[in-house]
Amino acid sequence: MPPRPVISVVIVLLLFIIQLHAQEVHFSQFDNNPLLINPALAGHFEGSLRFGAAYRNQGAAISVPYTTYSAWGDARLEPARLQRSAIGTGVYLYNDNAGEGGLSTTSGTFAASFIRGFNRNNTFKAALGFSVGIINRKINFSKLIFDNQWNGTVFDPNVASGEPFTSSSIFAPDFNFGGVVCWKINEKINTNIGLAMHHINRPKLTFYDAENRLEQKLVAHAQLFLQIDKSFEIHPGVFFATQQGVNEIMAGADFLFHRQQLGLIAGLWYRLERDIIPRVGISYNGLVVQFSYDVNVSRLHLASNYRGGMEITVVKTLSLDANRKGCHEF
Repeated sequence: MPPRPVISVVIVLLLFIIQLHAQEVHFSQFDNNPLLINPALAGHFEGSLRFGAAYRNQGAAISVPYTTYSAWGDARLEPARLQRSAIGTGVYLYNDNAGEGGLSTTSGTFAASFIRGFNRNNTFKAALGFSVGIINRKINFSKLIFDNQWNGTVFDPNVASGEPFTSSSIFAPDFNFGGVVCWKINEKINTNIGLAMHHINRPKLTFYDAENRLEQKLVAHAQLFLQIDKSFEIHPGVFFATQQGVNEIMAGADFLFHRQQLGLIAGLWYRLERDIIPRVGISYNGLVVQFSYDVNVSRLHLASNYRGGMEITVVKTLSLDANRKGCHEF
């Protein structure tokens, strides 16, 4: 019979796997990765060009950490022939590394959207968008240990695993679709709400000769921008994602204190039954840098000691036309 410490480790890992079952790459600062959550958000911001990058590290308290990197950029085009309309285009790249076996997922995606205004002042807008990408998933089998390599006393990595792997690197196309509605109620209140369906084609991602597919994921999000006075804003929001019966729900708010072009950001978010997420950041002349940390409060906190994951994002917005006005950046 295995010793108690081994049983404890196995139980902890099982809880961890249950929490992450069917979960893909995700960021706590979802609003700073707009093309990841909804392709309709391409070009849906105030400005002409926008660039961003993110780094996330999680799970280091109980296992080899999961590390995720992303980089993206989008543009807003307003052809003269399209009155009260705009076209958004963007690209999104991410790389995610997890576990002892060097499991790595890399994706490159192109997104496009069409944005249309519906009233004279162009304060009510909607956008439809789609994205097309390629997903690559690979694994280093030499870093894994299988039951066939147990000789009764020790593990022998030189013994064949006996597993029917067909490949250590696989590629699959990926298609996503979404929509966003933006309403500028008045000079101090702005809101948007969106809905997206990811992996419409259910990409086949398996190292075995089997029908293991990446199931469709539904994402809903909304955010409200409240300008209290010239130097203080509140940005509450909610995020919901569901995939294979696994749900992720986040809610919270950022508070922005600014004077001229310099702003200070403080926020507090909550991932239901999982994490409390404080945020801090700074903004200056179109550049926003934010740091957040997931304080784990789920059943896993017994092993994680409340340590979750840290995340850093950088977003830069450029305006080629000082008079351009669009939906508030989500």
